[in-house]
Amino acid sequence: MAAGAGLTAFVGYGLSTWAPTFFVRTHEMSLTEAGFWLGLVLGIPGGFGIVAGGWLSDRFGGKDARWYLWVVAVALAVSVPLGVASFWVDSWQLSLLFLCIPVMLGNFYQGTTFAQTQGLAPVHMRAVAAAILLFILNFIGFVFGPPAVGKLADIFATTYGDDGLRYSLMCWGLVNLVAAFLYWRAGIHLPKELELAKREAEPVSPGE
Repeated sequence: MAAGAGLTAFVGYGLSTWAPTFFVRTHEMSLTEAGFWLGLVLGIPGGFGIVAGGWLSDRFGGKDARWYLWVVAVALAVSVPLGVASFWVDSWQLSLLFLCIPVMLGNFYQGTTFAQTQGLAPVHMRAVAAAILLFILNFIGFVFGPPAVGKLADIFATTYGDDGLRYSLMCWGLVNLVAAFLYWRAGIHLPKELELAKREAEPVSPGE
């Protein structure tokens, strides 16, 4: 689960760092225009995705605990083709419109990942567990995400010139398929792990 979250953050940080440059370079927007519109896209659909992801995870996970994480797996898998399309189209308006959906779906992981971390960790370790998860997210996402997008853009630039960043960002979302697989695998094991955590948290009676 932590690895899946880290890779999702890896995609998110890379996207948020380089998307303004893409719109300036490819769609000839000013930096102010790119910042304004991307701020709306990252803020409104992104915020809605956090809430929607938590709500859907609770709705389906309440019936089958595996869906606490499978909801994220489905969202990440669905986000990939729309993410590719957002950097493929020639219209900046369509690009931003398409980008709204992967940004929203890409934030589904946040609520349920932190919630399940708290459910799996003993009470006296929940603060540390949350801190470790945040460290993983930021270390994988922020430290490696943006530099890797830039490096991949340089590689594509040798063939595609100024469109190197476009192809880099198009390929970038494919990492979410790996994250989706990890969330799917984590979901398989989640019910028994939650049950184990519940049993370990139960007080032991004097006669036992």
